[in-house]
Amino acid sequence: MNTFIFALALMNSIASPLSPAATVAAIKAAEPKKVTVIATAYTPRPEETDSTPWLTAAGTKTREGIIAANWLPFGTKVKIDGEVYTVEDRMHSRYTKASPARIDIVFLSLDKARKFGKQKMEIEILSNNENPLGIVS
Repeated sequence: MNTFIFALALMNSIASPLSPAATVAAIKAAEPKKVTVIATAYTPRPEETDSTPWLTAAGTKTREGIIAANWLPFGTKVKIDGEVYTVEDRMHSRYTKASPARIDIVFLSLDKARKFGKQKMEIEILSNNENPLGIVS
């Protein structure tokens, strides 16, 4: 039993090369990050999506307040024109390495989506305090 506890303690010390202070510093929230993107709009219609238009890639119901972005993890919160959106969907793979980065915003109204169109804009990726899943950038 003592050998097992010693081995477990040894594995933990090897697996955690950072000091406790460095670990705490790494966990602290980063400042929000501003990024210029190309933003487009879409509606949950079969003509614009896959065969499951009311289901996001994250497995949630498609609704306003959701964006698709291939370059941000699911759950990431972003602020666009003062409103907070959550990444829960993905775009076509051709947009994965697009430069500038692309986002697609869900609209339930086709008229509103068309009116939004395609825009180059600055978005704010919220810090870890406001983004429970955190982001890796």
